[in-house]
Amino acid sequence: MAKKQKAWIHVGMPGAGDVVELALAHHHAALVELGVASLAQSTAESFRAAVEMTRSHKDWGLKRADVEGQWTRLVRRASKSRCDLVFSQSLLAAATAEQVALLVDALAGHQVNIVVTTGLDDEAAAVAQWQAACRKPERLHVIETDGLEPAQVWKAFGKLVGFGTASLGLTGLPSASAALQTLPEALREVERLARRNASLEVRLEELDRKRRKLKRRLHSAA
Repeated sequence: MAKKQKAWIHVGMPGAGDVVELALAHHHAALVELGVASLAQSTAESFRAAVEMTRSHKDWGLKRADVEGQWTRLVRRASKSRCDLVFSQSLLAAATAEQVALLVDALAGHQVNIVVTTGLDDEAAAVAQWQAACRKPERLHVIETDGLEPAQVWKAFGKLVGFGTASLGLTGLPSASAALQTLPEALREVERLARRNASLEVRLEELDRKRRKLKRRLHSAA
């Protein structure tokens, strides 16, 4: 019997663990070479998928149509690589049991593993919520981030998934600054602004799509 591809879902809140989402997008191409495919190739993609799965589009000033089908598209695209899959987005910490189940349904055929980084407002509840997504208890992993630098969290995450991070540096990642780790309120504000920027990026992509569609119509009518 062929070995199942693994799917690694990282759930966390703003803090040292926030670096995972950014690093996965930044090193997407290099990770594929190492046998790991990030579902999202940008933070805008991961944001849009998490918004869809948590049904929080209205909170971000988006329409349902802006995010509809995003999660399934990302899973299908990444699955073509035949690599293990990986995804990280802090909004997933707020997912309900039903939303978790829907997210996992799209990963049928994969061995689902959940990685939780500490710092959640209600850590025990989140762990219990995501435990249901794992068929076996040993597939739920918790990384204690207290006292860890972002690079250490990234290294620990890579070790769990099965890739080394020595050549996958964090240079240029905006949330990788250790100076903010003692400022939880500042971190939450950075998170809010980052998600808002991602929301605006989604809107700009939609406007550009409509512009191209209108241009084609005008060209056909000419």
